Amino acid sequence: MFCDKLTEKAIVLSDNPLAKTKNGNIAGIKKSSTYIFRGIKYANAERFHMPSKVGPWENSKPAVSYGYVCPERTTPIGYDAQVCPHYYMPQDENCQYLNIWTQSLDRNEKKPVMVWMHGGGWNSGSSVEQYAYDGEELSKFGNVVVVSFNHRHNVLGSLDLSEYGEEYAKSSYCAMGDIIECLKWIKENISCFGGNPENVMLFGQSGGVAKILYTMQCPECDGLYHKVAIDSGGIKEQIIPEGYTKKQIAQKLARLTVEKLGLSKQTIKKIEEIPYWDLVEAANQAEEKLKEELGRDFSWRWEPIEDGEFIIGSTLKNGFRKETSKIPMIIGNVFGEANSNLIPNNKLGDGYKNHWSDLQIQTFCKEKWGNEYETILEEFKKVYPDNNPADVLFMDYKERDGQLNLVKKRLEIGGDVWNWLFKKESDFNGGTVAWHCSEIPFVFHNVSFIEASFEPGISDQLEDIMCQAWVNMAYSGNPNGGCVPEWNKMQKDNIYTMIFDEKCKVEKNHDIKLRELLKKADK
Repeated sequence: MFCDKLTEKAIVLSDNPLAKTKNGNIAGIKKSSTYIFRGIKYANAERFHMPSKVGPWENSKPAVSYGYVCPERTTPIGYDAQVCPHYYMPQDENCQYLNIWTQSLDRNEKKPVMVWMHGGGWNSGSSVEQYAYDGEELSKFGNVVVVSFNHRHNVLGSLDLSEYGEEYAKSSYCAMGDIIECLKWIKENISCFGGNPENVMLFGQSGGVAKILYTMQCPECDGLYHKVAIDSGGIKEQIIPEGYTKKQIAQKLARLTVEKLGLSKQTIKKIEEIPYWDLVEAANQAEEKLKEELGRDFSWRWEPIEDGEFIIGSTLKNGFRKETSKIPMIIGNVFGEANSNLIPNNKLGDGYKNHWSDLQIQTFCKEKWGNEYETILEEFKKVYPDNNPADVLFMDYKERDGQLNLVKKRLEIGGDVWNWLFKKESDFNGGTVAWHCSEIPFVFHNVSFIEASFEPGISDQLEDIMCQAWVNMAYSGNPNGGCVPEWNKMQKDNIYTMIFDEKCKVEKNHDIKLRELLKKADK
């Protein structure tokens, strides 16, 4: 953890603890029972080129501090900083670093490996951006090997320069290339950290979900992972204007960027040396030019392009590849997401929903849904009888609809899927419904480090259940077992949802009508 009270001396020596990887020895830290290795270089890469393997070295390499994170186009202080503490590292394109937390360095241990894919989409973020991403407590609680990693994103990870020669034919796949190289490194070396390369679970949230879904659509990744856990994301498709393909727009954006930089096919090599901020400014101007041509509502997303070979279509448009049918999945989202009353734009009245009278709640509901409000309120009370009726104003049904659509596509190829909904309200600001990212500390067993999430006797029990479910999934491909209540798999005709709250329970088809009412009223 970034700030943690030690109870015994940590071991930090040049030769102890030592992991003996394929290319050389790596020296980390032993803190209580946990071996920690920070900032291990898993690949090298030149700008707009696919990554390459790291070569061998002599002596021991230290791995006691986190490596560089990918440069961001902007790094604002988020609205959620008050409830999701962030940690910002130095930025550099040389960002292919990973971190490991483990309870053993014995190759014979063969513990499950949990690989975290951070949020921020293909545009921003890092493996250590949130305090809750720290893997020490998860590793200790579940006796698993936890891995997190950085990769290239935004213009560095996806600018499509394929029109400028064979050298840049795969420039739009640099971010995906980093992910693949990281998973290959894990396959080759994780046994040195007590992990089982044949039992790797990918888990991620928000933009990390998109990365997991692209990984599942990439044949080169087959065999590098064996289970997945998805939190809140991957439900939105890049909107492409009529008459264009995604590839055409990507190439057009690259042409405009190159022109803004004053380069040509003959001088394109110089793009590898241009300062990052000049590159970003050119890309920003190119995006604005595209909006003038395609409409102000157009928004480009930096992400890989489905080409039918490297990436086999979109999960949303084309469904999951049949080759992934044996990959078990847990998938879900949180109650409020971006509609939570944490978000400034969602504030109603004085902002203290738990202090409102019945009349105030009815007034706000009527303003939002008109004559449909009474039916919606009545149904909400049936579905969530223990909730404040005001919570319906901050419920995000769209993300849940999207997650259930992904579930449907998994079931179409015969995959095993378990669904969940995180509904734990925080006492923050007098009562805040679950916001985007609020489940992460519970999954990582880090709630006691997050002020807005910690409630003695309540949050610690919930994090035990949630963390155990993810750990069970990593061990066996099934979230059931231990303190986890019996959790039914999804079926084509029945939606079983584990509700993670002060009291955890599985509900069957519980919110179908409510989501339909909200969808109708929002039209």
